[in-house]
Amino acid sequence: MNTTFDRYLIVRYLQIFVILYVSMFGLFVVIDGFSNLDEFQDHAKGAIDLLVLMGTYYANQSTLFLDMCGPILTVVDAMVVFALLVRHSELHPILAAGIPAWRLLVPITLSTALVNGLMCVNQELIIPRLAGVLAPGRDDLFKGVIQIEPLTDPSTGIYIDGQELSLNPQLIKNAEFVLPSPAIAQAPTSIKALEARYIRATDNHEAGWLLKNVDRPFEKLALSPGGSQRVHSVEGQPKDLFIVSDLPFDQLFNRLQSAKLLSTAELIHRIRSPAFGQSTARLSQTLHARLVRPLANLFAMLVSIPLILRKESRGLIANMAIASGVLGSLLGISEGVAFCGQSGMMWPELSAWCPVIYTGMLFAWLTPYMQT
Repeated sequence: MNTTFDRYLIVRYLQIFVILYVSMFGLFVVIDGFSNLDEFQDHAKGAIDLLVLMGTYYANQSTLFLDMCGPILTVVDAMVVFALLVRHSELHPILAAGIPAWRLLVPITLSTALVNGLMCVNQELIIPRLAGVLAPGRDDLFKGVIQIEPLTDPSTGIYIDGQELSLNPQLIKNAEFVLPSPAIAQAPTSIKALEARYIRATDNHEAGWLLKNVDRPFEKLALSPGGSQRVHSVEGQPKDLFIVSDLPFDQLFNRLQSAKLLSTAELIHRIRSPAFGQSTARLSQTLHARLVRPLANLFAMLVSIPLILRKESRGLIANMAIASGVLGSLLGISEGVAFCGQSGMMWPELSAWCPVIYTGMLFAWLTPYMQT
């Protein structure tokens, strides 16, 4: 078989994926948009502004939708492609020519790899850039402020709190930092500032929080030897302080979901950082789940093919129903295994790799049932 039929299957696969994605996301936009139309109108100044606001919001949400539903759509896409081959009697000439049905998996596997590559680009390059508008809730995003979730830096013991968070620019309003004793200060010390902005690490300085207009200047702080390495004065700004910390701005709200918006490089950095304490287990599970996702998608797709092209079956509809039931069961098992990893009932890394293990075993068991 030359590459003509391969190109035909690849084009069909990509067309169906686009149709499925646009249809699903369009349905989401219609349902969510009409359900929350009043909320959009409250923050829009007119009809044109309303359309721009909704268009911008859902354009950003389309990246999260692709990341969330893309793996499922790749499997459904492959099922539809092979179902159409059977429905239109396009499979029989291939088999009659002596070409095994497994040969058809080559273009479908390449197409799946291409879509998985697109999802990786979306995850690594696009979503991290939009994290600032994807993490807050809709109402918080439109208002530009969000309620702060105070926390303590596990690596230093510094307590971080404030009145509220500003999203644009990203800073803490009326911030309060409490220095613990004796690790940082000789006695527990509260430092209040008009605002605090997180500064990322560069070649010239460490990461940390820049406090503006503090109520306690650096000269009046009774710091311990360890504190002098964490709290610094700002040259030329006597009312400002810089506190070294690896806890970034996104950890002060919705921090349980923030890992999904990070790039892989940032995930690895946070796993290695002592500032994230016990949350590194969740970060490790997220990292491994991201690494195995392309392989898990491929195996899930391969599991569905023998169920669609069964040697002995009662019809295409019955085959589709069986394949959907099996894949739905695998998805439920995967969610259960992920919960076990998050709750500590099993190693987080193992919970991420389990779907690949049992899906690969099921695929190997189903191979004899495929048409030849």
